[in-house]
Amino acid sequence: MIPNKSIVSKLNYFASKRKNISASEMEDIVLTWYEPFKIYTKKLDGSNMTRDMYSIAGPSGDAVYDYEARGYMVLWDEGVRDFRTIVWDNVEKIVKDGTTYYVN
Repeated sequence: MIPNKSIVSKLNYFASKRKNISASEMEDIVLTWYEPFKIYTKKLDGSNMTRDMYSIAGPSGDAVYDYEARGYMVLWDEGVRDFRTIVWDNVEKIVKDGTTYYVN
């Protein structure tokens, strides 16, 4: 069966509009201090999590940790009003300034 050309062209149109980014590009978008974004990720137990977050000075005080090298970051969760650890490999997409970015 040959698919409907109209449907295929619409799917191709929306696929071309999708903004795919790498993990390092995601870090550049997320690690802009005090600029809110919505993050879609998975918790360590595998359940989905969607949060309004932004990066701020962390709870570590004067201690220096290389969070990025370890594959996670501590972000401020606006809904819970507390810090939350996000594992970079578990992030599926980010919405910032009305643009949705899908992480490869």
